Amino acid sequence: MRTLTVSCLLVALAIAVPVSAAAYPWPVEPFDRQHAIRGNFGDPRTLRGSIDAAGWNPLSFHSGVDIQAPDGTPVYAVEGGEVAITEPYAIAVGTPDATPSAQLIIGYWHIDPVVASSQYVAPQQLIGYVHRGAGHVHLSEKRFGRLVNPLRRGGLAPYVDTKPPVVRGLIVYRAGTGEEIPADAVTGTVDLAVDAYDAPPIPPLAPWRTAVMSPTHISWGGLLDGMWLPLSLHPQTVDFTQLPSVPVEDVYAPGTSQNAPNSQGDYRFWLVRRLDTSILGEGRRAIHVTAADIRGNTTTARLEFTVAPPGDG
Repeated sequence: MRTLTVSCLLVALAIAVPVSAAAYPWPVEPFDRQHAIRGNFGDPRTLRGSIDAAGWNPLSFHSGVDIQAPDGTPVYAVEGGEVAITEPYAIAVGTPDATPSAQLIIGYWHIDPVVASSQYVAPQQLIGYVHRGAGHVHLSEKRFGRLVNPLRRGGLAPYVDTKPPVVRGLIVYRAGTGEEIPADAVTGTVDLAVDAYDAPPIPPLAPWRTAVMSPTHISWGGLLDGMWLPLSLHPQTVDFTQLPSVPVEDVYAPGTSQNAPNSQGDYRFWLVRRLDTSILGEGRRAIHVTAADIRGNTTTARLEFTVAPPGDG
């Protein structure tokens, strides 16, 4: 009975503690030095650069981090495991094997591989080179089938970030539209969003020097505290510790654009939609928005708008 109890305990611990729970090194040399990130986990990705661009415009959340590295840079496995070549320039290394629900799968994109599917590699073994024209390696981390933020504690290391996110301001839209209205004359039913970003701890090199990152968390309060909320009201928060399972348009508001060479992205996050301003009453109102990054640096801003009498908007 004692042997059975110990065996069951070991199995339970194996399930509870993910493989490679300890931090892992960077996939490019030097392995023990932080590198510049030009694209963050959860950033918006669009075919045409903006989430509300006309025409066919597939949208997605960025599933990993983009580590800046010159074309031709050697790329190494951060963990050992079985290789799967998932696309022409994409490699997945699964631990202990490359199955969709593996305990750990590290993905590497924009790579010219020097390994083959079903091959087993050791940690820090060469797996390929940064593809010509890419200028970075995209790294993703999937645990038991769920994509998680590689910059969290227990992910890429060393990673130090002491800069708090920036809250640019409040954006007010006519409900259900991309039409922006002045914050000093708000009437009727509206949607509220916040413009916010996180600066990379190490500025990327040109032409990505102006790139920004999405905050990991956005929350708010103060506006409706203690009020009865109608069923039509949709308060929202942001959490990019794991990849969201909702549509991109349910997190990012109209006017959001992604980073581009020599062009800074503009990240707008929904706070609340279908807010009937008549329940607030006329006059100046404030909403307190908190933005936080993956390492807990936070910024809280008081953002004001004015509810005007009906007919003034």
